[in-house]
Amino acid sequence: MSAGDFESRWLAPEVNAVWTQFLTVTHRLEQQIERRLQDYHGISHTQYEVLVRLADADGARLRMSELAERIVTAKSAATYQVKRLADMGLAETFKCEEDNRATWVVLTDAGRERLEETAPCILSLVRELFLDSLDCHQAAELTELLTTWSANLDDTERPVKTQ
Repeated sequence: MSAGDFESRWLAPEVNAVWTQFLTVTHRLEQQIERRLQDYHGISHTQYEVLVRLADADGARLRMSELAERIVTAKSAATYQVKRLADMGLAETFKCEEDNRATWVVLTDAGRERLEETAPCILSLVRELFLDSLDCHQAAELTELLTTWSANLDDTERPVKTQ
């Protein structure tokens, strides 16, 4: 590898500034949400996301693999979080009758109650720390950027077809 090859891998300063600021903002926002959820509701942000996905699912249940996909994590990480939620009585797991390898995750009544208690806290925090600082034009631009990035990620996650 020549020095030119190495240097071409670095981002231009103005692009690096955007990337660094993006990382800083997303990490700080995640830390604030995590801290607030732990301090006031005794659950992590990931556990909150599990509860949200289950509440939104048909019959308040998902297969573990689908849940992992929806919260964008490995199945083992989803299993760990679901186990913690089950220990708190907020979710339950059942073997799938059609497929012994699959596990259903089901939101309990206590899980739905915790979600309903927690949602106003997290929504007010997201508004306070993120949304309230944007005007309608900025929100539209950000939505467009996020949609573009999401599509790009979708494209890069698809397997490449070989001929």
